[in-house]
Amino acid sequence: MKIALVYNGITRDMLREGPLDRTAEFDSPHTITTLREAIAVHGHEVMLVEANEDAYGRLRTSGVDLVFNVAEGIRGADREAQIPAMLEMLGMPYTGSGPLSLALCLHKGKTKEVLSWHGIPTPAFQVLTHPCEPLCAALTFPLIVKLLHEGSSMGLSYNSVVETLPALVERVTHLMHTYAQPVLVEQFIDGREFTVPILGNAPPRTLPVIEVQFQGPRNITLFQPDDDVIRMLAGVRGQRLATPLELRLSADQERALVRTEDGGVVEIPIALTASVCPAAIPTALTAALQDTALRAFRALECRDWCRVDMRVGANGIPQVLELNPIAGLDPTCWFPRSARAAGIDYPTLMRTLVEVACRRYGL
Repeated sequence: MKIALVYNGITRDMLREGPLDRTAEFDSPHTITTLREAIAVHGHEVMLVEANEDAYGRLRTSGVDLVFNVAEGIRGADREAQIPAMLEMLGMPYTGSGPLSLALCLHKGKTKEVLSWHGIPTPAFQVLTHPCEPLCAALTFPLIVKLLHEGSSMGLSYNSVVETLPALVERVTHLMHTYAQPVLVEQFIDGREFTVPILGNAPPRTLPVIEVQFQGPRNITLFQPDDDVIRMLAGVRGQRLATPLELRLSADQERALVRTEDGGVVEIPIALTASVCPAAIPTALTAALQDTALRAFRALECRDWCRVDMRVGANGIPQVLELNPIAGLDPTCWFPRSARAAGIDYPTLMRTLVEVACRRYGL
């Protein structure tokens, strides 16, 4: 089978301009190579296609049998839906969710509206388009402030959890100015965090539950670039990292200083989290998390694979934070790690994703 792997790669320009977490949703060259090899090992011919303005012409004349889509899109509030919408127009089979599901899941407010309509628990929220917009009565401090159209912890810091109105206004102002988009203000659930990967369609099944363990001053997950991206960043700045990598934590615990060969440092954001898979939790909680994840998956009409992030507060009820229908597939990411815990190695996982898409299309 001839397969096009469609992706958005991290570029040197991204590393030169703006906050580093703008790269959070994109893939490093190492990740793309690893994905391509894991698909090709099953005998497929794999064609790489960058999801940019040239993608339409390349895909239209490619003659591929299937598109393996991990593209995040290059711009706009509905960027993740761009490639699937293009493929629908071209009549080309592809892996993963459709354009409507991807657009809804990228918009955290719309995701939560759909979840609420289906009776699926999610923290109270409000979308703000101006820093001084009044809060609705349902929201009480502490609150967490997030970007409306992003994932992968983009825009989050320990200052994202706010206890007062002035702190809220300050954080909303910062995000709107830095990222030029609305924000989501959400009731902060100061509890345990879990993520549940889902694989397949008929029926979809959950993979082992992952618990996120926090080691920073606030129980939230921050963005941290992988080692490949840190090396790319150093290269853009004309530096070479010392080996092995040495990180020194900053006083605010949000940044790390990575030593270079010349004795200098490269500053990166850091996530003080660990994860346990399978989560060491009671059977009843596992079942509740899995059931909630599957309900959310079906409510947003996701397909093939997805990861559902949840919090569990003092009342013990799982509450959905967001869905990730293009969950990261680097071997170090949570989805492949959960698959390994289920006995599915990395090449087998890639083969399974191809197979579940092919079955949907009757290929």
